[in-house]
Amino acid sequence: MLGPLFVSSALILVTAILAFVSEHHAAFAQPAPPTDRPTGILSAKDRRVRVSSDKWPWSAIGRINVVAGTYRGHCTGTLIGPRHVLTAAHCLFNTRINNWVKPSSIHFVVGQIRDKFLGHSLAESFLTSPQFKYKLEDRPRYDFFDPKMIKRDWAILTLRDALGVKPIPVQAVDSAGLLAAVNSGELALAGYAADRPYVLSVHRGCTAAINPFEPRVITHKCDNAPGESGGPLLLLRDGGAVVVGLHSANFQRFESQVGYRAVVGAAASATEFEAAAKSVQR
Repeated sequence: MLGPLFVSSALILVTAILAFVSEHHAAFAQPAPPTDRPTGILSAKDRRVRVSSDKWPWSAIGRINVVAGTYRGHCTGTLIGPRHVLTAAHCLFNTRINNWVKPSSIHFVVGQIRDKFLGHSLAESFLTSPQFKYKLEDRPRYDFFDPKMIKRDWAILTLRDALGVKPIPVQAVDSAGLLAAVNSGELALAGYAADRPYVLSVHRGCTAAINPFEPRVITHKCDNAPGESGGPLLLLRDGGAVVVGLHSANFQRFESQVGYRAVVGAAASATEFEAAAKSVQR
């Protein structure tokens, strides 16, 4: 999870998104209390629960571990094919060297439950959007994330080894389709959070909407924590599951002498990466 998204170069976009959030999400949860650092807990109570990773669809979600020299980091990824994993692009960028990490430094562990797991593999290569700009010179500030990049914050890993775990398909939905799907099914965000690093956390029954000011960004009220970047926004319905979005960051409000208050989560819509997911698996 990244830090606050209030940046001067995208002030109009941020203001429009927050206005939309106030209208469409405010009724679903009490405001989050202020904290001394950015967080992804979006209401007065943390609604995430631990789940066992031995049953689908949770079995297709795993930890992405990145080890590059002295750099250590982890995010969340979803198996969308035997050798392909969907995650957030920023998870594969090493700010210390201002460049992408090497594929060989990426290790995916699927279905992890503490010291047990269903499979693992190093990455062979990865694909990102050519429009995703994340170098230091492309950011409003080194620790800020340009909101215009959220929709492009996706990556697809190709693993060295095929994993024998049932994947989760990717399915793009438009605004009306997302609303209908949420009304008839259930939305969930899953991830390996830093406060529960080896057990999958899931917030089920959270709300989401496609923002008309940035139609390839899904704003959501799914609680999350650092480490859940790249986690799938899942539509659960009739015993099935599809990835409709990819968690990227959280919008924050900051007040001097009060602290940060998480407002809403932001995810890249599957509309942005569905074609790429199909292409790499041909």
